[in-house]
Order: sequence, then structure tokens, then C-alpha cells
Amino acid sequence: MSRALFSVWSGDPVVLIDAPPGAGKTSLLVDLLVELVTRTDLQIIVATPTRNGAYDVAGRLATELKAATVGAKKQPKVVFRVRGANPPAGAFTTARPSEDRYVTVRTIASCAAAKNPVKCDLMVFDEAYQATFADVSAAADNAAQVVMIGDPGQIGPVVTVKTTMWDQMRAAPHRRAPEVFAGFEDKTLLRLGSSYRLGQETVDAIAPLYDFPFDSKRPDRHLTRRDGTVVPELDHVLVDEAAQTADLPMLRVVATQAAAFVGTSLHQTEPDGTVTVERLRERDVAVVVPHNVQQATVAALLGSMGMDGITVGTADSLQGGQWHAVVALDPLVGHTSLSEHQLAEGRLCVMASRHMSSLVWVTVPDWERRLTAYTEESPTRVANGIAVRRGLTATGGR
Repeated sequence: MSRALFSVWSGDPVVLIDAPPGAGKTSLLVDLLVELVTRTDLQIIVATPTRNGAYDVAGRLATELKAATVGAKKQPKVVFRVRGANPPAGAFTTARPSEDRYVTVRTIASCAAAKNPVKCDLMVFDEAYQATFADVSAAADNAAQVVMIGDPGQIGPVVTVKTTMWDQMRAAPHRRAPEVFAGFEDKTLLRLGSSYRLGQETVDAIAPLYDFPFDSKRPDRHLTRRDGTVVPELDHVLVDEAAQTADLPMLRVVATQAAAFVGTSLHQTEPDGTVTVERLRERDVAVVVPHNVQQATVAALLGSMGMDGITVGTADSLQGGQWHAVVALDPLVGHTSLSEHQLAEGRLCVMASRHMSSLVWVTVPDWERRLTAYTEESPTRVANGIAVRRGLTATGGR
């Protein structure tokens, strides 16, 4: 955090902060803002890709600002400017003219589409890899400084127009914003070097998807079954090679694996060295699948088991979430011919990094053969896809 703070105070025009999954991006953002709002008179705007993201940031920032300024005559305010949404506790919809210290939280879209240009000394973008260069440029057109925080392994923004005309442009409007800004000469690039969510096995598995090294600083944490056996951090299950995308027996395997996590014991070492033990509840478990039809089917299967409290979603919808135990269905399952959806590195990364304690990777026996067939067409993505899956399936297996 000190390096990011130094860069902003030094007047660096563009600061990029890359982070792996579970590195504490939002905590860094909030800590950085608390320092800047309480110690400077900078006019600051925080811009997020989604309304939910804006709500979460505003709530956490309001709480931390209040804690940091207890006893102060004038407490800095958090102004929540999201149309149609009530502000979280501690945040306000406007700032009084007499208030010289406040931070505004709004969406990137609202900044870009504002009738009057949004002016500020500093604009901070959370989850910046989920925004296009065009949207960030429009939002920050009148910002003196820009800070972008994000995970380069995440799924990028959805672009619904044909982009082939821009493929050769270095600053293509549809590209993820930090990727374009990284090519600017006056940028400052910082990287967080540790994940506090993922264990070292998972870090090693997804490492091929990142161009910078990072390690695990996760506290000692593991699950045990009712018979006392330790649940591996990474495990995998092979399903019928002939399984189709919406194949009911295959999806029943996914649901059964998720249900089996409920009731397992979580052993966690606390900061003071004590070890706590508690049973996993349904809300501690999630299932990540590639397609909406799979989401609906798995949710129905879990409901029939009395386990409708388990979260089920696609990689796109669960991006940014974390659960102690996760079952993830390989995007390759059910497809003999592979498209962008199956080969996407961002989707693979998100699906393999939502767990805090244990992941079960559900795939087909011939996953490597299916990928290898596309080596000539997409050599880098195929090589990375193979390397990650080898890491995910290196231990366990059923």
C-alpha cells in the first residue's frame, strides 16, 4: 500500500496495480482511500464496473473512514452516486458545500455518460480488468490522475460488437483498460505478490495464467471428512467421456460432490495461533459451471437433496466471490469442438480460484487430447490450459 500511496502523492498520472486472486484488492483500495481522504484535500472519485461493486466499496469505505476518524470534529464523507440504489450504511447521496473532504463512489458507466464532464483530482477504478479502454477513457477524461486496481486473470468485459477492425490497434477500444494503459510510457506498474485466499497448490496450478510471480500467504486451513480424513486442497473427478453439456447423470455428479462438502469440518489457524474447528454450512459451498442451463439443472438437483442454500452460478456471475469449498465443472466437458468460450483463460482462472479451502475439479478423461487438437490454432491458450489442468489434476482423483 505504501508504494501505491507514494505514487499518488508523487503525482504519477497513471498507476496500475495488478493482483492475483485473493490478494486483498478491495482492502488495498479502501486503505489507500482512507489515507488520501483524511490526509489530503484531493477530490476523489471511485468508479466500479457494477452497481453491486459500488455498493460494496462505499459500505466498506464508510465503515473504515468512521473508524479512522473517531473523535475528529469533521469526518470525511462517502457520497454514493448510483441511480436507483439506496446508499449503504454510513454513506450519503450528496455532500454539503461546506464539506471539503469526501470521496464519491459511482459506476464507470455513469462517469462516462454524465451530461457534465466528471472532474476530479484522482479517479480510482476498482476491478479495472472488467472495463474496456473506451469506457475508462471516457470516464476519466477530466481526471488529473488515474489509479486502476484489478486481477489480470479475471474474465474481461462483455463486448457485443464486432471487433475485428480494431484487432491490430495497440489502444483498441474493446481491450481491457489496464492492458492498454500498461503500454503508456508515463504509467507506474505495481503488483501484489501474495494470495491470502488460495493455498500454494492452487497458486502453483494457476501460475501459468499470470506474467508475474506470486505466492500463498493463506493461514493454515483445511477440511476433514466425518471419518477424520483430510480433504485435499485440490481434488478432481472424471465423468463419462461421452457426457454432454446438459447431461443429467454428469450434472448429478457435480451436485453430489457439492453436497458432500456440507458438514465437513473446517480447521483454521487464527492470528493468535489457536485452531478453530467448525462445520461447513450450505452457504460455505459453491458450484461453478460454464453454462446457464447447467446452473439451472444443478440448482434443481441440489434443491431436491434439500441443499438449496449452496450457491450455484456461472463463472461470469460468481467472479469475485469466494467460498470455503467449491466444485467447478471444466468448460471442456460436453464439447468435442472448442470455441472461445471453452478456451478462455479468464474463465479457467475464475473457476479454479473461488475456493478458500478445497476445490473439486470435474472433467473428462481425455481433456488433454481435446485441448491438444487446437494447439496450432491457439498455441498459447492451449499450452496454458494444459498446464493449469495438470496442476488441478495432479493429486487425488476419483
